[in-house]
Amino acid sequence: MSAPGTGTAEVDERRGSRLHVWIALAAVAAVAIGLPLERAARAGWIDVATVRWVAHAGHELGGLFLSLLRMLVVPLVATSLISAVCNLGDLRRLGRLGARTVAWYALTTSLAILTGLLLVQLVRPGDGIEPGTLGVAELPASVREQPTGVGAVLWRQLRALVPSNPFAALASGDMLPVIFFSLLFGLFVVRTGGVAGARMRDWFGAAFEVVMRMTGFVVSLAPFGVFGFVLHAAAGAGLEAFVALGRYVLVVAAGLLVHAAGTLPALLWLVAKRSPRAHARAMAPALLTAFGTASSNAALPLTMRCARERAGMPAHVGAFVLPLGATVNMDGTALYEAVAVLFIGQVYGLDLGLGAQLAVALTALLASVGAAGIPHAGLVMMVVVLDVVGLPADAVGLILAVDRVLDMARTTVNVWSDAVVAALVSRAEDASPAMASGLESGAALDSDADSRSGTE
Repeated sequence: MSAPGTGTAEVDERRGSRLHVWIALAAVAAVAIGLPLERAARAGWIDVATVRWVAHAGHELGGLFLSLLRMLVVPLVATSLISAVCNLGDLRRLGRLGARTVAWYALTTSLAILTGLLLVQLVRPGDGIEPGTLGVAELPASVREQPTGVGAVLWRQLRALVPSNPFAALASGDMLPVIFFSLLFGLFVVRTGGVAGARMRDWFGAAFEVVMRMTGFVVSLAPFGVFGFVLHAAAGAGLEAFVALGRYVLVVAAGLLVHAAGTLPALLWLVAKRSPRAHARAMAPALLTAFGTASSNAALPLTMRCARERAGMPAHVGAFVLPLGATVNMDGTALYEAVAVLFIGQVYGLDLGLGAQLAVALTALLASVGAAGIPHAGLVMMVVVLDVVGLPADAVGLILAVDRVLDMARTTVNVWSDAVVAALVSRAEDASPAMASGLESGAALDSDADSRSGTE
């Protein structure tokens, strides 16, 4: 089994390997233009109307890029979810291996989301920030008037989950019904099987490849979107916008660190009976590749090789668990989406109660399944999660300015989670002797590599 879109992702990654450099240059250029204009307007050296026009032009440029991102949401979610479910195969045939893998992936992603929600509620990085500081529109009154009780929110989400007309939901971009219908459709493609099931699986796999390539093209335009949104923030609000964004970055980074260095190692130690340090050392080449490329699909071949040759996992476990994880297991992405949505809600002064947070957690879990394993794909899924609680999607724009560094970090967490779950499943499959011998061979490989190059 191979993850859908792996080849496409590798090609797009090679083409866009310097995208983060252009994004950084665009952000620096926007700051270099916007901050002096904002200071000059405050000092009365430049007409305020001129600076506002520049800020508005930046917002329009960023809005055009955001429209391209939103254009991809429905096709990407539908094709990726259907492809992911189809690639699960028949869980009855796969037996314990498939059931355990899906259960562990669901658990680790849920723990990541919970970590993000707890941190963002504890630190509350969005409190005291005016929406205009981040360059986003005012919150519609209809959102503030929605009931926020647990029962009311959960019932509203459950009621919205089942579409009376799935094509209308697709046309309107109503994401919860799209997610529900895509999952249900994928399950019945698997259940149908035979020639019809194979044709549908191949068709949606091919469609996913095409949409992934479209996503790569749109993401390659990110420097223009970053320039526009950062120019709007710098010229319109000055340094306050970047101070506000810094608190958000710290919370996301802290959440990723807690999950990667706390939760996952604890599961590895307690359940798989493996040393987290030794396992991380065995998987280090894959983790470094994930960090450098910000693509779990690009790192997948190396992840599978490290799992088999350095960590000593059984070949059949790695061949099933790791490609599936590159498609459906996105702990870091889910955590980032949950933190970002609550941060934006705090900026608007919107008190997202327990029901809304549960809705965000569930949607982030499902959206992380639909996130393609390519750089910045989580931004597309962010629109889905924002839509659930009625928050405006244009708030994604400024977050994009710092997304590359966070993308590298959360992709590393995604791949680390895949490696941990593979070890957990291997332990459950009574493969610990092979793993132990493999760990010794992995240590030997480390010694050989160190003697040859002096570094990993």
